[in-house]
Amino acid sequence: MKYLILISILTLISFVGFGQTKKLTNEDINNSGAIKLVFVTKANEARELAKKDIENNMPFLLLRSGIAPVVYSADSSFENKYNVYYYEDGCTGPDYSLTEEYNFVILDHLQRTYGKEWRRKIRKDVVGYKKWRSNK
Repeated sequence: MKYLILISILTLISFVGFGQTKKLTNEDINNSGAIKLVFVTKANEARELAKKDIENNMPFLLLRSGIAPVVYSADSSFENKYNVYYYEDGCTGPDYSLTEEYNFVILDHLQRTYGKEWRRKIRKDVVGYKKWRSNK
């Protein structure tokens, strides 16, 4: 009887205590606007892709670094709290101005949804973040 109660408690704790957030699949990423941005040539098309990602509950903040992607320990907590995903383009990727336009829409969405609280926690290397912040 004691073992049955112990197993029941441990099972309940595992359901409650180890809840995980949504993990993106390869299909999710491949169907996102972040990937399709390389095929876009106009700023309004980039903004539309960002709006569709917001509607699909998969907004991305696009980063650009070098050969090796940079991941910080605080990235996952930011992603979970603000329902947004960082996506690293590496050293090649869509046109820089189109990447900025995409990110501007996502940043506006964060501003409307969460106010200013997210600004201190966002990665400062998000493409166009400093330009967006200076315009606000």
